[in-house]
Amino acid sequence: MKKRLLIALAMMLICLAAAAPALAADVFKYSAESIQVFADESVTPELIRDGAFAEGEVTYSLNKTIATVDENGTVTGVNPGELWLTAQLTQGEKAVRTAKIKVVVCRKVAKVVLDTKGLQIYEPDDENILPLLQRGETDEPLTDRILVLPAGKKFWPRATVLPEDVANAHKKVTFETSDPTILLLSRDGQFIASQPGECVLTVRSNQSPEVTEQFHVLVTQPVKKITISAEGKTVAAGKTLQLEAAVSPENATVQQVVWSSRNEKVATVDANGLVTGVGRGDVYIEAKATDGTNAAATFAVAVTQDVTEITVQETEVTVATKRSAPQLHVQVLPQNASNRKVIWTSSDESIATVNGYGTITGRKAGECIVTCSSVSNPEVSVTVPVHVIQMVTDIQFTNEKGLSFYIGESRQLEWQIIPDDATIKDVTFKSRNPKAAVVDANGIVTGVGKGQADIEVRATDGSNRYRVYRVTILKAVEGINPMAAQYYAQLGGTTNIKATVYPNDASNQGIDWASSDEYVASIRSVGTSYGRVYGNRQGYATITATTRDGGFSTTTNVIVDDFNGMVMCGSAFIDDYNKIKIVLWNMSRYYTVNTVYFRVDCYDTQGNPIPCTVDGATSFDGSYPLALEPGDRSVHGRFNFYNYRETGLYGYVVVTITGYVFDNGQKWWIPEDEQVPYRSTDSWHWGEPTLAPPAGNDGESNG
Repeated sequence: MKKRLLIALAMMLICLAAAAPALAADVFKYSAESIQVFADESVTPELIRDGAFAEGEVTYSLNKTIATVDENGTVTGVNPGELWLTAQLTQGEKAVRTAKIKVVVCRKVAKVVLDTKGLQIYEPDDENILPLLQRGETDEPLTDRILVLPAGKKFWPRATVLPEDVANAHKKVTFETSDPTILLLSRDGQFIASQPGECVLTVRSNQSPEVTEQFHVLVTQPVKKITISAEGKTVAAGKTLQLEAAVSPENATVQQVVWSSRNEKVATVDANGLVTGVGRGDVYIEAKATDGTNAAATFAVAVTQDVTEITVQETEVTVATKRSAPQLHVQVLPQNASNRKVIWTSSDESIATVNGYGTITGRKAGECIVTCSSVSNPEVSVTVPVHVIQMVTDIQFTNEKGLSFYIGESRQLEWQIIPDDATIKDVTFKSRNPKAAVVDANGIVTGVGKGQADIEVRATDGSNRYRVYRVTILKAVEGINPMAAQYYAQLGGTTNIKATVYPNDASNQGIDWASSDEYVASIRSVGTSYGRVYGNRQGYATITATTRDGGFSTTTNVIVDDFNGMVMCGSAFIDDYNKIKIVLWNMSRYYTVNTVYFRVDCYDTQGNPIPCTVDGATSFDGSYPLALEPGDRSVHGRFNFYNYRETGLYGYVVVTITGYVFDNGQKWWIPEDEQVPYRSTDSWHWGEPTLAPPAGNDGESNG
């Protein structure tokens, strides 16, 4: 009989050993942490299923604005972005497992565009360039645009990737040249046109190498010099003058030049170098090589035209002494006159002077005439009457330091105009913050709301002189809110108490603190509304808070004692069902607590920390929500274990009281260095292998 029993036990152990790996093979997860997919393309991430999770229905979900997923888990990109693909396994009618994988949707490069700014680019059918290319009769017509570079030309290639919302990491391109002896890409990324010839420049997307842009490159013998000649250097308005341009060296690849006038109001030039006079003056006509060398030459042409009239926009000028009026707006007609220079004079320079640009400066109060005459035709002139006045130079305040007063009160501004002989001494007033203060036409400021307001005082004589005077509007304290009837303070420690004035937007929020017995509890001000109580010895003291504005006060009682060790863990153990049992004890003789907070650290049967929460932590927080009268102990089964999950057999736990709530609502948090850990007794499984508990042991409460 014994032999049969031993054989049965051995067979049971063998079956348990064989089952252990099978349990470990229950898998439901994605093979990778993340995948990448292009918009409008699809990919199917690998979902690994094994063991108990090999059977059952799988459903998929994700953010459809970024990507879609079908019933087989195939993801199709919609818009660039990042999201999580969730696979949920259902067995029967119960969701038993989920797996997640990050999906990064990127925009695929559709086009690359070379930045051709500053480069000579021609269409493939341009008749001016095609004769310069080495093309045989059997060669196919060009489809790529033509980039013309003079030998020796250097440039930094830049390209844009489209569409614009392609990720920055995918915007890189590669530049390729079919013949580096003609177009060389240097190590620093610069292209150099090495010698005359033809090759192909390719811009290729690194993300999508099939996306390219190509150019047929023509490296030319550059133009080094241009010489312009003509029968003369003068042309009358409305007449023409033919210019001729010769390029060197004679074997330059591109012989064409482009003509331009630097002032088309004086003369214009057509594509063949024919100059037409427009208005009298001097102008430079430029001929510039079209091969990209920037070789150019200029030719000076004089166009003749007489001045017939001068007009001034201003009919008269008023200016202050030691000030300058805005420059007069003068028009010399016709606009294309060859010599449009004018000369300015004053009839009395002791009253006003005028410079060569028509800017009048006042010297002393009085009247005079300013005349503008043509230099080339002095008989043509115009006159302007000038009035010189003494303007305000400054505004000064008698009470420079500013004013402070309460809402509803008024104060008179006091100011002085500088100088005393200013022609116009009138000023205007404006509040830049009428929600705080308003001001009337006489400079009387009235407070209407708490805050600061800048009062602007501005002269009305056009001098644009102004000063800003700051007033501060205060709001009075009307009282102080009662403090809590009682506070508790740690012996040898500190506790902050709070008192607030009303209204809460009163200007002076300051509070003075006092203790009826500083040997028991002293207090110091901390910030605006707080007082810091120092527990000096066991006992009782009355704390008084008094407002600095108005002298309103309120009181509270402070009890000083050793409260950090008031609540203790009386016992803790692991019962036969692997449940954590805790007993808390209110050690005080006088004080009631309503809620106790604690932390539980869990250890397995080998003495190693063991996960005990749904997120895998080895400790969890908890509370006992029932009132504990002085000397009372906790009741089993009424504890709250937050985020708790039973994951294996416990060897022991360590319970640490972290704080509690007095019956008056004051929360008491025990400093970490004052917390006393309590180790439970070892469970009856101590020293055994740690095993996982049966399924369904998750929970929020225990004890």
